[in-house]
Amino acid sequence: MKQLCELAGELLTNIRANGNAKDTLRVFDHIMNSNVGELVLVAETEGKLCGYAYASYKWRAEFRGETMDIVALFVTPQWRNKGVGRSRITSLLENARQRGISHVSAEVHPGNSAIEHTLESSGFDPERRTLWGLRL
Repeated sequence: MKQLCELAGELLTNIRANGNAKDTLRVFDHIMNSNVGELVLVAETEGKLCGYAYASYKWRAEFRGETMDIVALFVTPQWRNKGVGRSRITSLLENARQRGISHVSAEVHPGNSAIEHTLESSGFDPERRTLWGLRL
């Protein structure tokens, strides 16, 4: 769990998010101790984590049932461009197919061409929607 939180903390720093390592611990602790429909897949080499993917499930009439949202995908810099991210996406898609999910989405921060390339080469197409948010 400690390694996962450290990786997630790196991701938060990279995307200039407000969260920190303490927040990641709280979130992953919640995910691991509940059955609310979330999935975390890690990649490791030689006993050390080198990446992870985090997805959640939602039911939406627009897509006739359960959908998957890829919430986060992060690979440590030294393991980028070596198939780690693609393998996490492939595993998430296999999980979605097993569950009978017909729609998977991923939110990408502007300028993140690496994840855009990974998603595009995995068969994703950009959906032209505007994401609105409100920080409380």
